[in-house]
Order: sequence, then C-alpha cells, then structure tokens
Amino acid sequence: MHGCNGHAPLPADSAYFTTSESKAKFLTQYNSDIKKEPISRTDGEELDKQKEELVSRISRKLEILRTEQLVLREEIQSNEQLGQMVVERVKQTAKRNEFDKFKLHVEEIEKITSLLLGISGRLARAENALMGLSDPPNPQEKKILESKRDKLREQLDEAKILKENIDRRSAQVSSFLQKYLTVEEYADYDHFVKMKAKLIIDAREIDDKIKLGEEQLGALKDALNTTLPLSPNSSSS
Repeated sequence: MHGCNGHAPLPADSAYFTTSESKAKFLTQYNSDIKKEPISRTDGEELDKQKEELVSRISRKLEILRTEQLVLREEIQSNEQLGQMVVERVKQTAKRNEFDKFKLHVEEIEKITSLLLGISGRLARAENALMGLSDPPNPQEKKILESKRDKLREQLDEAKILKENIDRRSAQVSSFLQKYLTVEEYADYDHFVKMKAKLIIDAREIDDKIKLGEEQLGALKDALNTTLPLSPNSSSS
C-alpha cells in the first residue's frame, strides 16, 4: 500500500491494518466514553471469574445474533422476491427508457448504501488508529493517519451528496411509476426500496456485532494478562 502525500507507508503493525472495521467502530465509541468511568481493581481470582462470566455471556449473545442473522437473511430474500415482482410489472407497463431509469435507481440505492457503510468503517479504523498511537506518537505515522482520516471524511461528505442526488431522483422515478402501477403495486415498490436500504444496514450491523463478539471471545480465551475485554452488549445497538 502506498503512503499519502509522498510519505512512507504505514507500518504493517499499524492499528489501521490490524483492527477490523467492526472493532474500530466499537473502540472509537468506547474510547470516547471510557475516561468518564472509574476503573475498579480486582484480584486475580475475581478477574478470572469475571472472564468466565464474560465468555458465557458473549457466547450466548453470539447465539442470539446468529439467529437474528438467519432471520434477517430470510427477510432479505423475501424483499428481493417482492422487488422482482415489481420489476416484472414495471417492465411490462413502462416505457423502455423509464424502465431503465427505474432499474438504475434500484441499483443506485444498493450501491450508495454499501458505499456509505464502507467509508464509515474505514474512517472508524483511521480514527481508532490515531487514538491508539503511542505517546508521544510517531510524527510520520500520525501525519499519514491524519491525511487518511481527512481524505475519508471528504469521501464521506461526497457520498452523502451522491445520496441526496439519488433521493431527488427517487421522486422522479416515483412520479412515473405511479402512472403504471396500481396503488397496491406502488406500495409494494415503496416498501421494497425502503427495506432494501434498511436491510443492507441491518445486515452489516449484525455482521459487525458477530465479528466483534468472535474477536472478543477469542481474546478472552487466549488472554494471559489482566485486560478485560468487553461484551457486544456494551456497544450501542
């Protein structure tokens, strides 16, 4: 990977590369709150007990999340089937150029939602890596990470503008679809496109929580120190 603005690349052990997006999002939020909370000290026996309780709690949480993931996949499949019915109906009734606009709009909804999620995840990694720099930080690494963070913020702003444009085009698509679809058919279309974006976000959120829980569970089982990982319940839903 190339460096930014002519600088050397980030070291391979930088938190930007070694921390997953799901963990980075959690740590970014956690690090902003942790200073407000008192840290209690416990002896080794109590700490081991807490770790065992955490292993059990995280394991149960993961079971629940995996069940939710299966249910969500069924919802996604059901919504896609509804969408396919709408596509076929529009294809039969609308003009070719209008059908093409409709298809493009549906594709754009999926792409922009995924793009926003992807940039947000990379931004969280950059911000987490910055917060995790040693004190004093390596000036070059800090500068590269700040440049990466700023660039990602710009990309996020640009993606938000793209989404606003897509939302405006949505009104145009809705206008001509109402000429061809019955009230019920249009309601199906409206439900389909709204749920499409929501389900993409929900799926990513559950995937992130499962990945984070698995990382924490692995860290707990391998832990030889006194650092106590947090459970997925500690992160915001």
